[in-house]
Amino acid sequence: MLVALLAGLTAVGCEPHCVLEVPTGSQHRLDRIYGLIASCGASIHDLSRVAVSGPLRVPRFNMPFELGLAYSIGRERAHSFFVFEERSHRLQASLSDFNGFDPHIHEGTQDGILRCVLDCFGTQGQPPEFSTLKAVTRKLSRAVAKLERDQGARHPFHPYIFRQAVNAAVQLGLAEGLIL
Repeated sequence: MLVALLAGLTAVGCEPHCVLEVPTGSQHRLDRIYGLIASCGASIHDLSRVAVSGPLRVPRFNMPFELGLAYSIGRERAHSFFVFEERSHRLQASLSDFNGFDPHIHEGTQDGILRCVLDCFGTQGQPPEFSTLKAVTRKLSRAVAKLERDQGARHPFHPYIFRQAVNAAVQLGLAEGLIL
């Protein structure tokens, strides 16, 4: 899902960011997250990943909390936020205070993520062909898998891998003529 998000965002001319890329330094994680969201013109919050997990079997509320930060930032300055969800109507049950905002439904697929990105960001100018986005996503998936193997990682949520994945997405976007 992250790979499709990176491929799609890059293809429509956005520069993807994630708190992983912000050095820890002396800032608390929450300050880094707030600063990163505030520095961007838009943010995406995928609430489909709020599920019971770990040995304590509790849900992780990071994404809904970060959405709350984005909402607050958007009230103070120019910042758009988009909510992604896997299933229709689930958000109304889990976050009823958010009623009135329509989430973008991705159905838990890379194609769904790409459609959501196009719905949110692909309306300016000529959007890329969907088949091209899928091809870039496949190529980026292979590149990220190689990065994970080379690093001995089981997922791309490491600062170095994330940065390299964004760089690879940019290179693929340039090669496909999606980025000028």
